Amino acid sequence: MIKCVIVEDELTGQALLADKLKRLFPEITVKCIIDNKQEAVTYLNHNVVDIVFLDNRLKGGFGLDVIQQMEHPDFEVIFATAYSQYAVEALNKGAVFYLLKPFSDADFSEAVEKAIRKTNEKKNQLSIGVGTENIIKLDDIMYIESEGSYSVFTLLNKSTMMASKNLGYFENRLPTDTFFRIHHSFIVNIKHVIKVKNGPSPQLVLADGITCLPVSQRKAKAVFEQLKF
Repeated sequence: MIKCVIVEDELTGQALLADKLKRLFPEITVKCIIDNKQEAVTYLNHNVVDIVFLDNRLKGGFGLDVIQQMEHPDFEVIFATAYSQYAVEALNKGAVFYLLKPFSDADFSEAVEKAIRKTNEKKNQLSIGVGTENIIKLDDIMYIESEGSYSVFTLLNKSTMMASKNLGYFENRLPTDTFFRIHHSFIVNIKHVIKVKNGPSPQLVLADGITCLPVSQRKAKAVFEQLKF
């Protein structure tokens, strides 16, 4: 479960963010909604959260003040504000994205998916369904294969797990420096690639020494650059 907090002083802004999260990212749980700087600082210093949506104009101060007053910040910050002049400072202070109101579903999704990727990388895990039994360590994933609207995870121990989401869903939530879509049907964990078979139809040999996955011609150059083989 990914936990988030909305720090926004306007009721319409609070409702908008909560609605978009419910509609577009049901895997994210909104732990609370806060409308003022001091309560945000207190809550975030005493509770573990993964993502914070932060307006810059709040009751009693600014969103940037909230970041500055964190004792040990360990969450991803997405600014959602109407004030463009604070963007550079916010990004310099570690915000993962700066959404300028009004923003589209596409921009919102891009911001949240980036925060999810960083959160998953930090935790070294990925949730592929409901319940703790569906949380997988990233390092245990060897590759993911598309099965229509489903995805099948093959782990290092050769066990498999099926998820009721398509490959694109997971592609947007996995760290891009470790997981690479090498083909329309496959995402591979490049940590577990041991050899490249070159030729008209290149393949990657994985850690078990048996599994070979095809690399599409369109992806080949980028894949080999990423692997540095």
